[in-house]
Amino acid sequence: MLGYRDTLHQEATNLRNLSTAFAAQTLAATRAIDQILHQVQQDFLHAPLNSPVRLDYLEQDYPAQKYVIGLYVFDKYGRILAQRRAERTPRGGNPTSAPVVGSTGASIGSLHVDVANIDERSGHATLRFYRPLLDKLGVRVGTIVAESDSSSFQQIFDSVSLGPGGSVTLLNLNGTMLVRGPSLANTIGHSFRFTPLFRRYLPQSGHGGFETVSPIDGIKRIYGYDVTGDYPLVIIAGLDKSAALASWRQQMQIAIALLCLISFIVIFLAWHIARNATRQADLIAKLKASEARNVKSAEYLKATLNTLATPVWVVNAKRRMVLLNDAFAAFTGKSVDMLMGLPEEEALDKNGVVERNEAYRKVLEGNGAVTLETDLRDGQDRPRSFIQLTSHLIDEDGQPQLVSVLTDITERKNAERRLAYLADFDLLTELPNQTQFRRVLHEEIATGTATGGHLAVLAVSLERLQDIIDLAGHAACDDAMRHVAHLLSQFNGQVNCIARVKSNEFAILIRFEGTAHAIRQFAIEINESLSAPVALGQREFYLGPVIGISLFPQDGHGADELLRRADAAKHRAQRDNLDPIHFVADDAQRALDEQLNIEAQLRRALGNREFRVVYQPKVNIRTGRIAGFEALLRWRNKQLGEIAPARFIPLAESTGLIVPIGAWVIRESCRQVRTWSEHLHTPVKVAVNLSLRQFHQPDLISMIQSCLDDIHLPPDCLELEVTESTAMSRAEEVDRLLHEIRSLGVALSIDDFGTGYSSLAYLKRFPVQALKIDRAFVRDLGTDDDSTSIIRSIIGLGHSMKLRIVAEGVETTVSVL
Repeated sequence: MLGYRDTLHQEATNLRNLSTAFAAQTLAATRAIDQILHQVQQDFLHAPLNSPVRLDYLEQDYPAQKYVIGLYVFDKYGRILAQRRAERTPRGGNPTSAPVVGSTGASIGSLHVDVANIDERSGHATLRFYRPLLDKLGVRVGTIVAESDSSSFQQIFDSVSLGPGGSVTLLNLNGTMLVRGPSLANTIGHSFRFTPLFRRYLPQSGHGGFETVSPIDGIKRIYGYDVTGDYPLVIIAGLDKSAALASWRQQMQIAIALLCLISFIVIFLAWHIARNATRQADLIAKLKASEARNVKSAEYLKATLNTLATPVWVVNAKRRMVLLNDAFAAFTGKSVDMLMGLPEEEALDKNGVVERNEAYRKVLEGNGAVTLETDLRDGQDRPRSFIQLTSHLIDEDGQPQLVSVLTDITERKNAERRLAYLADFDLLTELPNQTQFRRVLHEEIATGTATGGHLAVLAVSLERLQDIIDLAGHAACDDAMRHVAHLLSQFNGQVNCIARVKSNEFAILIRFEGTAHAIRQFAIEINESLSAPVALGQREFYLGPVIGISLFPQDGHGADELLRRADAAKHRAQRDNLDPIHFVADDAQRALDEQLNIEAQLRRALGNREFRVVYQPKVNIRTGRIAGFEALLRWRNKQLGEIAPARFIPLAESTGLIVPIGAWVIRESCRQVRTWSEHLHTPVKVAVNLSLRQFHQPDLISMIQSCLDDIHLPPDCLELEVTESTAMSRAEEVDRLLHEIRSLGVALSIDDFGTGYSSLAYLKRFPVQALKIDRAFVRDLGTDDDSTSIIRSIIGLGHSMKLRIVAEGVETTVSVL
C-alpha cells in the first residue's frame, strides 16, 4: 500500500506526464498553423510585384486544415489586404484591424497568440495566431493572422476526465487563459500571471508539478504543467487533492479494518476461522483493485497518446523504447510489440543519429525542450522531413526519460524546393531563366577578368512565333518553345549556359579561345538548327531566328552591358533580311547614342524656343518677281549646335513630335506673312510642308482653321505641300482630308514630284493646284539628257492639267523647252 506522500507523488507524476502528452498534441496543432503563416510569408516574398497574396491553403490538404477557420493579411496600417474564411467557420466575423504585434499575447520569435470573441455563456472563443509580414529586406510591412476555434483545442482536453474538480487548461506565457476543459466561461481571457505557476515554477523549469490553492475556487489542488516546445503556450492539468487522496484514504480504511479483523480473529480465533477466511479474501480483492487502478492509469496515458496523429515515443536512459503511440508504430512500419524494448537506433532510420544524440545530451543537461530538423525514411522507405521536439521526463523511480514528438514538414520542404526551382528555371522549357543566366554571366566575367579569357553572349529571337499563336494557339506555341529548348540543349557540350530570358528569346553564353570567326560559325549552326520547319499538328511552321552577338571584353565589361549590346545587335539582324546574324557594331552604337541624344534635345526644343522658320522665295521665271515663299524649319541647340533638317525631321516624324512642331510652323508662317502683307499692302503667299504623321492627327482641319481665324489671314495666302509618298500611303483618307483643306480655301501642291509613285490617277483625283519638281532632276539639267526629258514631261503634264509648276534648287538659266 502506498503511503500519503507516495500517493501524492504518483498523482503529481501522472499529471505531469499527462500535461506533457497534451503539450505535444497542442504543439503539433500550433506548428501546423505556424506552417501556414510561414507559407504565406514565403509566397509573399516570391510573388510578382503588386500581385494578390495567395490564401488558398484552407482548400488544400494541409495538416492545419482542421484547426484554421480564417486566414488574413493586413498592411502595416491595419487594413485588410487579403482574407479567406473556411466554410466550416462556426461564428465570429472577419477582424476589422490587424492585431498589434507585441502588445498582447506571448511570442516566440515573431509568433504571437491571443484570444478574442469570447462567448460569455459558453466560454468558447477564437484563438489568433499571428506573425509580422516582412519584405525581402526583413522590414515589417504588415501582419499575417490565422484564427482557430477554441473548441478544436478544448475537444482534446475534454477527451480526458480527471473527475470532479479536475481540469486541463491552455494559457499563454503572459498568463492569459486561452482554453479550459471543462469550460469555465468567466475565466477565459483573464490573466493569471500572478499565480504561483508564473511567479515561481515556470521561471525555474518548463515542466513539473506543484500543489497550491486554486485562484478560481479556493480549492487545494495538485498540478502538473509543461510548456509546448518553443511556442509561448503552457498546459496545466489539475486534480482536486481530496480526489487524489481518495484511493489512499480507502486503502487506509482497509488497512485499519484489516488490523481490527486480525485482532478480532486473534481473540476469537476459535469460532471465527471460517468468517476470517472470507473477510481476508475480500481484503485481497480490494488490494488487487487498488493495483488495477494504477495499471489503468498507465493504460489511460497510453490511450491518450494514441489519440495523437503525430508520432510520439519515450526512451529510457539506455535509449530503449518504453512507451510509444500507434502513430509512431505506423510510421516505422513495425508493430507496437516489436518496438517495445527495442533500441531507438533499430526502430528509427539511422540517418541523423548523431544529431539526435546531441539533442538528447542537451535535454539531459537541463536545456529544456530541444527542436531538431531531420530527414527520416518511414517504414516504406520513403524520405520524409520532420521537426523533432524532445523533452525531459522522470519516471516513478526517479530515472530520466526522453519523450520525442515528430511533426511532418515534408510538404513545406517540397514547396520551398519548388519555389527555389522557379526562382532559377523556366517552368515551360526547364532551361535556366534570365536571373540564373545573369548570375552565371557575372561569374564568368569575373573569371575572364582574372584569367584573360574571352566570352560571347548570343541573343536569339524567334521572330515568327506570333504566327504560331495566331494560327495554332498558345498550346502549340508552348510545344514549339519546348522543341527549341530541346534543339538548343544539344549544344550543351559546347556552351556554358543556355537560358530562356523572354517569351520568344533565348540567351547563350560561350567561353572561347581565338577569334570571333568560331563564334560566327557556331551562330550559323544555331541558326540552321532553328531555321528548320517545326511540325505542329497538321502544319509546318518556321520560327524565323535572328541572332545578335556581343563579345567580352571587346563590347563591355558588365553583364547588363553585354546583354544590352547583344540585344541591340539582334535588332540590327531583325532589320537586315540578308543576314540574320549580327555582331555588335561600334558605328551602330554611336549612331544610336547620337540619335537618342538628338531625340532628348528635340523633345525640349519647342518649349525652349530653339526652332526658327526661314523663308525661301519663289520667283516667277517670266517676270522675275517674287511670287511667294516656302517655309523652311531650322533648329539650333545650345549643346548640339545647328542640326540639319535631314537629321531631325525624320526623327520628329518617327516619334510623333512632328505634330506639335508642324502646327507651330503653320502658325508661325501665317503670322509672318500676315505681317509682310500689312507692311507691303499686298497679299503674300507662303507654302508649308505637311508630313504623313500630321495626316494622322484627328484635329488637322480644325488646327488649320484656327490658325487662319486667329491670325486673320486670308486662306488663299496659305499653301500646303504634300509629298507623293504621303498622298499615296493612305489614298482614301488623304483624299478626304485634301478636299476638306481645299474647302477652307487653302491651296495644295504635290512636293518632290517624280521621285515617288508619280501616278497620273491621283493628279486627277486630288484637288491640287501645283507640282514641285524635285531638285534631283533640276541639279542635272544641262548635263543629263534624261533629267531634261523628265522635266519637259512634268511641265507639259502640269500645263495640260492647268497646274502651276515649281522647280526646286534653280541656280542657273538653262532652257528645257
